[in-house]
Order: sequence, then C-alpha cells, then structure tokens
Amino acid sequence: MQRLKIDLKNDQDFLRIKNILKPYTQRAYLVGGCVRNSFLDLSSDDYDIEIYDIQPELFDTLMQKLGANGVGKSFFVYKYKKFDLALARYENKISQGHKGFEVKVCNDEQEGAKRRDFTINAMMVNIFSFEFLDFFNGLKDLQAKTIRHIHDQSFIEDSLRVLRGIAFACRFDLKIASESLNLMHTMDINDLSRERINNELYKIFKTSRLNKAYEYFKILNLEEKIFFYQSFDMEFQKLLEQSQKLICDEALYLYLYLNFFHIDKNDFFKKTKLKKDLLKKCEQDFMLGKIDDFDLAKVALKIPLCEWLGLWSKERILQAKKLKLYKQTFTSKVKSEDLLREGFSGKELGGELEKRRLQELRNYIKEQE
Repeated sequence: MQRLKIDLKNDQDFLRIKNILKPYTQRAYLVGGCVRNSFLDLSSDDYDIEIYDIQPELFDTLMQKLGANGVGKSFFVYKYKKFDLALARYENKISQGHKGFEVKVCNDEQEGAKRRDFTINAMMVNIFSFEFLDFFNGLKDLQAKTIRHIHDQSFIEDSLRVLRGIAFACRFDLKIASESLNLMHTMDINDLSRERINNELYKIFKTSRLNKAYEYFKILNLEEKIFFYQSFDMEFQKLLEQSQKLICDEALYLYLYLNFFHIDKNDFFKKTKLKKDLLKKCEQDFMLGKIDDFDLAKVALKIPLCEWLGLWSKERILQAKKLKLYKQTFTSKVKSEDLLREGFSGKELGGELEKRRLQELRNYIKEQE
C-alpha cells in the first residue's frame, strides 16, 4: 500500500481555490475518489472538495468570484475545472428516486463523511494542513481489499449503491464485506432508470474482473433485473476469467454473455438500451473449443484477428500469428468485377464470389504450412 500521495502543490487552480477559501475557513477537505486513489497509487482526473464553516450565501459569492459553475444550488455544489466544490451536507430521503432528498448544510466532519456510500470513499484530507481524517476505517478496509458500507439507513436510501459496490469491487479487485452483501440483498433496484444502471455497467465492462461481476450479479439475484435473462452455467464464469486475461474491451462481457447463452442480440439491446456500438462487436463470430486454421482464417476476412473478441487464449493467438493474420485482414484477390465479366450476376454472383474467396483462403493456409 502506497502512502498518501496527492500532488497539487503547484496546481494553480488548486492554489486559487485555497486562497479564496482561506479567509473564511480552515476546514476544507479533499474527499472521495481522489483520496482513495492516492492510496492505490492511481491518478485522478477530478477532485472533490468538501467545505465547512461557510454559509450558502457567502459560498455562492465566493464561487462566483472563483468563476465556478453551480450544478444545483439546493445541493451547494459548484464545478471549477477539474474540481467539484460543495458545502458539507446532510441528506434526508423524503421521496422516491435519486433526487428525492432534503438537503441541509452540515458542520461536522464525521456526519459529512457518514452520508457517503463506502468506507473507502469517506476518507478526507484537509487542503490547508493536509491532516488525514478516516472516521470509518476506510484505509484499513482498503488495505484488506474490502468494500464495506458505512451506515445501514443512509445506504439503502439509494439502490444504485448496490451496482456501485459491484463496480468498485471489479475496478479495484475488492471483496464486498458480508454485512454489506446482506444489506444489498434487501435492496430493490427496480426504481433505477436504465441510464443509471447502464452507467455503472459501462464501468464494470471496462474492468478486467468480469467474472467477479458475474458472480455478484448471481449472488444478489440481479442478472434478470439487469439483463432480462437467468443463466445457469458455471463454465461461462470460467470463460470470463480466462478471456479477460488476454482481451481488454468494453464489449467483451456482452460478447461472451450473449453468444454463450444464445440470447437474441437485437431484443437484448432494445430492452437494456445499452450503447449500440457494443452490439456490432457482439455480432462478431463466436466459436467455443478448438478452432481449425480455416475457421480462424475466415474471421480474418472481416477483421484482423487481434481485434477479434474470440481470440481469448494463448493457443488462438499463436495460431493467428502463425497464419500471419494477427494484425491484418486476409486480402482477397478475387474481385466482383472479374466475375461480372464472366457473366455472373445477382445471387449467383454473390455465391460464386464467396466460393472463390474461400478456396483462395484454403490455398493460402496450405502455403503457410
């Protein structure tokens, strides 16, 4: 585990924020992901700063002076370049949905941290003194590779936290604590919009721990709610685990899932409303077991084999390189214009073109032996 490392000493935007806040408070903290990432020795693209001892009216004036843009005055949140600045707040659930909260200014750091979802996201660093606050042992959990919720009542108020928990577990290779898993079991995600669900799925799909996601989907009975399908095959989890070691692609999970279980792709994307650019990749050829050279080479008629999501084993990669089709497609010399001159047309032309190209491919494979 790395020591705390947030290097903003020479960041002019950060220094400007400090200078504007300093006459009014000494209690302003870097919070959330940037603190967590620093202990994981990961960089951050944005930084959250939580502020105490300033009333909303003055805060609004200071943010205008800074040139920050308000993103919801009822939440006292402002955006300034890569920094999100907010007054510390209490949130009280008063109605359904992720906007159904009553928000009040908070003046206690521990209470401010308590409203966060997981202990690893509740660590705080004072921007003036760099004092480290960790009321809920987030660093200990991070070191133990555990993701744990903070407070039962506040946690269940937003069902998205179930998917966020899985996403964090996959992104940082963490295990969800048993008490958190038990609480997640009681939470219903049916109140979530597809947009909110899909935003978390995209984060999961970009990780290299897809088998962990599948395991938690099954444990928490989420699969049917998310994908409108219930699977029953542990071999699929093994395929996920194997494939993710060699392939890094946002479409990999869906490619394997839809093809392994023979799910109608168009119907699936219509129901889930996932990005359509993932559908195209899911339509790539899918073959389990051992592949002969000819079937592998046929894939290279469309794309270089290094771009094929089915190239999930070292054996397949070596086979592709041996065929000299790993980084390039197979370029056929058979042209439709030539067949037109020979008198072929319509469906007959298409059939003859495919027949000759496949024969050409067979001849190429023999040459590589």
